This record gives sequence, C-alpha cells and structure tokens, in this order.
Amino acid sequence: MKLRYLWLLLLVLATAGAGIRFLGAPIKAHAQQEQAQPQTPPPAADNSAPVFKAESRLVLVDTIVMDKKGSYVTDLTAKDFKVWEDNKEQEIKSFSSESGSPAGSVNSRHYLVLLFDNSSMSLTDQSRARDAAAKFVQANAGPDRYMAVINFGGTVSVTQNFTADAERLKQVVRNPKFSSVSPKGPGPQPVEVASLAMPQLRKAEANFGARTLLLALRSVAQSLASVPGRKSLVLLTTGFPIMPSDPDAVERQAELTAAISACNKANVAIYPIDVRGLTSAITPDSDTSRLETLPDLGEGRLVSATLTYVEGEPPAHLVYVQRGGTGGGGGHGGTGTGSGTGGAGTGSGTRGGSTGTGGSRGGATNTGGTRLGVPPPSMYSTYNPYDQSRLLIPSITNVVQDQQVLYQLAQGTGGFVIVNSNDLLAGMQKIAKEQTQYYSLGYTPPSSEEGSCHTLKVKVERGGTTARWRTGYCNVKPADVLAGKPEEKQLEDRLAGSQPGTIQASMLAPFFYTSANTARVNLALEITPNTIKFEKQKGKQHATVNVFGVAYKLDGTVAARFSDSVNLEFEDKRDVQEFNSKPFHYDTQFDVAAGHYNLKVVFNPQGVDSFGKLEIPLVIDPYDGKQFTMSAVAFSRDIHPVSQMGLSLDAALLEDRTPLVTQGLQLIPSGSDQFKKNVPAAFYVEIYTPTAAGPNPPDIAVNVTVVDRKTGEKKVETGSPAADAKAGSPLVPVGLRLPVSELPPGSYRLELKAVDSAGNVTPQRTADFEVQ
Repeated sequence: MKLRYLWLLLLVLATAGAGIRFLGAPIKAHAQQEQAQPQTPPPAADNSAPVFKAESRLVLVDTIVMDKKGSYVTDLTAKDFKVWEDNKEQEIKSFSSESGSPAGSVNSRHYLVLLFDNSSMSLTDQSRARDAAAKFVQANAGPDRYMAVINFGGTVSVTQNFTADAERLKQVVRNPKFSSVSPKGPGPQPVEVASLAMPQLRKAEANFGARTLLLALRSVAQSLASVPGRKSLVLLTTGFPIMPSDPDAVERQAELTAAISACNKANVAIYPIDVRGLTSAITPDSDTSRLETLPDLGEGRLVSATLTYVEGEPPAHLVYVQRGGTGGGGGHGGTGTGSGTGGAGTGSGTRGGSTGTGGSRGGATNTGGTRLGVPPPSMYSTYNPYDQSRLLIPSITNVVQDQQVLYQLAQGTGGFVIVNSNDLLAGMQKIAKEQTQYYSLGYTPPSSEEGSCHTLKVKVERGGTTARWRTGYCNVKPADVLAGKPEEKQLEDRLAGSQPGTIQASMLAPFFYTSANTARVNLALEITPNTIKFEKQKGKQHATVNVFGVAYKLDGTVAARFSDSVNLEFEDKRDVQEFNSKPFHYDTQFDVAAGHYNLKVVFNPQGVDSFGKLEIPLVIDPYDGKQFTMSAVAFSRDIHPVSQMGLSLDAALLEDRTPLVTQGLQLIPSGSDQFKKNVPAAFYVEIYTPTAAGPNPPDIAVNVTVVDRKTGEKKVETGSPAADAKAGSPLVPVGLRLPVSELPPGSYRLELKAVDSAGNVTPQRTADFEVQ
C-alpha cells in the first residue's frame, strides 16, 4: 500500500462535514457563578486550610488604580467607580479595598507563582531570571506572602508548592531547569511544601495536554481556582510570536483565549517578564519588520491601559491600547473593513471574512501538487455561543513580535509587562507591591446564555488616574447541566431500569491519557435520523436533547458521570427536514482513572416518550507516564482545517475540552465504526514519548495493519512517520487515512504499533470497523 494513501492531509480538504457537530459538557466548567470569588471566613487556627463558599451570580472585578506619578491610589470609595458589562453600566453591589485587609486574616494572605518558561529561555536567560527571582524571594517571602515555583518545558513541573519559607524557595529557584517533559525525570525532585495547609498545585503537573506555554498557563490557572483572593503569576520568559502566516496561528489564538479566560475565572493576574532585558528594546533604528500589528478581533468596546515597567522611564509609563471597531463581513475569502467607537475614543480595524472555495486559503497540496479547494462551512453548523470569545484578547499594536502575547496575557488578566529592562528585580518588586493595592468591585450580572462571553470596563471618577482590570469573562457551560433537575432523575431511572431504549444509536468511547493513570474519554454518539421533535419558539424551530452517562466500576460504584442538554435551533422546517435526514452526532468528554468500567448512556429528545440507551465496556490500561505507549483509536469521518475552526476551538478550550488536532486539521470523533466506501474516513491516535525530554526528540513511525476479521488475511500493511512530534512535548498526535475505499465490504480490524529511533515499541492498539 502506498504511503500516500495514509496521509490524512490528502483527503480531508475535499469533503465537508456530513452532519451537525454538537459540543458536549465539560468536566470542570461552572456557569454564571464561576466569576464569583470565594467569600472566606476566618480560619479556626493558623494552620487550618481555608474554607470558602462561593456566592452565586456575583461578578467581582479587581481594579488597580494609579495616579499620574505611578503611585497607587488607595483612598477611593464605591462612589468613585463605574462598571460596564458589554457597554451596559452595572450597579455596584459590593466593594472592598485590599489595602484595608487586617494583617493575619485569611483575606490578607497573598499568593504568587513564579513560572519559568524554560522552553524559550537559554541557559544565560535562565541564570539572569533565577538570580533576580532569588533576590525577589529573599525580599518578599514571609508571613501572609506565599509563593510557589513552577517550571515549564513541555510539561508543567511544580517544583515547589506554596510556602513562606524563603530559604527553601531560594534553593528551588536557583536550580536551573532545562526543558523537560517529565516532572519525574532527571534532576532534583519536587520539594515538599513547607507551610502546612497551603493550597496545592499538583493537579497542574504532568498534564500531557499542556504541551504549549499557553495550554500550560490554562492548566496552572485551573489549579489556582480554589486558592482564595487575587493571585499573581509572574511569567519569566523570552516570549514568542503568533504570526498570521503560522499554520498553528488559529490554534494558538484559541489557546490564548482559553488561557485568559481560565485566568479570569480563577482570578489570576499574569505579569510577564521578558528576561532578555535591553536586547529586545525597540529603538528608532530598530528593524521594524519585527513589529506586528494584530488585526482587530471584535467590536470597539474596550479601552484600557497596559502598565509597562521600562528601565529609565517613569515608574508608571503607560501604553494605551484601543480596540478598533467591528470589521466588515467581507464574504467568502474576502476582507472587510470597519470602524467603531470604543469608550473614550474611536478606533478602526480590519476583519477578514470567512474563507470559501477559491479564497485565500485555497487548501493543502496533495502528492500530485493539486490545490484542493476548502469547502464553505456546512449549513448545518450550529450557532456557536462563543462568537464573542475573542473579545477577551486585547488588540496590541507596535510591539516586538515576541512580546505581543505577553502584552495580551497581561492586559487580558489585569497585570502588566516588564520589558526592555536589565533590572528585573526592580520590576518584580512592583509586582509584589501590587498584591495589596487593588479594589474589588462586585455586581450582579444580567442573565445570559451559557457559552456567552462578556467584556468588562471600569471607569474611575477621579481626574488624573488610570485603571487596569481584566478584559472580561465567559459564562462557560456547567459540567453537569441536568444536576438536580427532574430531567436528570428521569434519565437516571431509565438508565438503571431494565426497559431497553426505543431509539437506535451507536456509541464509541476512545480514551487519551492526560496524566499518569488518568485518561480523557472522548464519547461520541450517532443517533438514528428523524427522531428529534422540533417545535416553533420565537419564530424558529427549536428542540432539546438531554443526555446522561455513567461509568460504573465492576463492583457497581460510580467512577465518573456527566449530563448535558443540547439545544437545536433552525430557521424553518426545510432546515429541520434536512437535519433529520442524517444521523444526529453528539460528542463530549469526561476524565476517569485507569481501570475497567461499564459505560452506560441514555438520551431523550425533550417532548417525546421515546429514548435511547447504550452500554459498552471501557478498559483503560494503567500508565505511569514513563513508558512509550499509545492511546486508543478514534475514528472520524468529519475533518476540517483548523483555519476554519477558530471559534469551535475556542469553545472546546473554554469548556476545558481537548480537540483532536494534528497537522493543521481537527478531527471530530465518530460514534460509529461503520463506513461507506465512497465516504472518506480517518483515524486518530496519540503517542506518548517521555524520551522526548531533550531538544531533539526521537523519530517515530506508526505501523498500520488492516486484517480481515473473518479470514485473518492482512489487507493493508505499511508504515508512516509521525509528523507532529515536537521537541519537549511528550504527546505526538497522529492522524492517518482509513483506507475504506480500497477494501471490499466486510468486517476488519485495525492494528497499530508505534516505534521510535531508539528502538522503543508501544503495545499494540486495535479497533474493529465495518465497510459497507
């Protein structure tokens, strides 16, 4: 079999997705109250863990206010502030000043994380950064000031959990770390926490999905969500660009959106430091080709300021950043322009139209060199409620390319950037001072749909002041949508009952390791067409499908569960008829430990008595994170270029789901193992290779065999290189073509093994499929 038939890239751009994609419930998300910050009562004892209770439907906006001299303004009252959500003024319901917290109280405790981006820093950069950090620790660690140290070099390594022990922190900080993919790899092991009952960050560690710095920041922010109050994350890095021409640009923009959203939900302010110092400064003679102006990504709603510490400048040097107006529609493959008013001023921006056949992104090149046109998005793509998610990303202009993301992270979360300075310690001292210099403004948000994103704006009613705050938040869909509702009880009773389902469907549930002995299950359903009842609501055709699932251990206890409610909406009955002519696709994700389970799922279209009920075994092999191994196999018949999937990627990452992406393509997992000869199909696996710790990861190849299940005859036997291996990352995603068009109708077994240039071989993975 020719190798070219294996490459996924050669088939996907010639076909549109066959059905509607519905995004399932996340595992860690929480709606409306997710922006509420914990209200913490005083502890019973000094060493007791803080107990905090979330106050629902309260958005807290932490705001930093400075005067013209760069001094913090600390004598303001609630009457001096105004808050807007989506350009609508909100009534301030709560107000507090951090500078007024009494010493020794839980509210006076401050938490700061030092995160060393070893993936970008040279040894010289690390030495400079760690020397400044050690001096910073010596000057600032102590009672009510707790610090943690994290290293990133392909995975997140929590080198030191929160402690006030300055000597221990200095010891950890001064130890240079090279880029590494395993927290249990060579070098000193993580030091135990020195302060009892301090929050722990272990769940951020060894996350295979945190293979980029932006995903790592999201993971760290999620682990900080339970820590009370406003947290400061000092990011020591040399930066990196997100270039529009980069094939990973759309994916990185989605990761940036998710990182900012996770930080805002967890109340984490990022303070990036470009440790290169003056070597990265912009001067009148600088090469302006290194400057990049990012296109406007949303309406002209936000006017705020990014505080930058620049050596030789006044301490409050302000760089004002204005978001431009709404871009024009542009049409398929076109570019639109527009202008809009944004608060205190007017800006303009450009916004490209969607890409269609014949557009500027004409497609990929196959082995014959022919350009394949990218089909327009399917008419069955449902409305994406996260279409405002990019408003979380500030529009930054006229900065060095490597520093754009740093400014966006800082302004998006309410921090500031330290660049062009050889005195890193002085800049870090400003970060420490800011921990006790902010106001917390609370308001009750208007009702909004799950999945909607909202911008924030703060105004200080005192002349000569400037303010900083986070850009906004997203009302992320909750993990267990039906929890406590009658619909969940009804589905739970049907799941436990003996009555079989009346709606036919199929289900697949491949797994992918997320850390040692923990896996993400990508569950997908294909439901028989014409089983969903639609009713007219507000002039549109509307339907709801409720889904409930449980993974039972072999002893009958519950290992994992989820519930979801999928809302479908179409303009008219013709669209409904077209929708009902194809199987209804649903997919979701949940995490579970390694083990043997019975996975049961029940679903019910609202308004009808019929329901579907499915059960399959789920076996997840033990994995300690050290072996060379492979995930389960996910089939797919719905594949799209990532360049078309920007907001869909946003939605997935914002809901803490992980899309299946490789070689610039996103694969939607199939819920059926039956394929037609004339419909292109593919499969996706992940290879986990701890030996990729160094800068030169080993070469990896995937051996593919297709066997006739009835005769045992080998129909396909070939190998293919794993093209997406990246230095420092333990995860190698692989997407290859499933050669259904070359197989006669029948039953087959796909057999996979991966080998690397060091001689390591993964255990064999198999997956059965049918060709019709």
